[in-house]
Amino acid sequence: MHELSIAVSLIEAVEEEAAKHKGTVEAVHLKLGAMSGVVKDALCFGFEVAREGTSLAAARLIVEETGGREVEVTGLEIIDD
Repeated sequence: MHELSIAVSLIEAVEEEAAKHKGTVEAVHLKLGAMSGVVKDALCFGFEVAREGTSLAAARLIVEETGGREVEVTGLEIIDD
């Protein structure tokens, strides 16, 4: 299941970006293309597993499905600490 490794990489990238904003990530917005080769349900499950014990432990993954090939973070919801 390569979706788990994608989820781990996603979390690492989001944590790095969130550290610049000194807040808590509430949600990660992602565009996921139907032709990307990534299974949405597997990615969501991988995200839930991979986020445990990280600063994203309570964050939600919000996926917008598209017809393309992209797997792209389009936004973060960050609350000031």
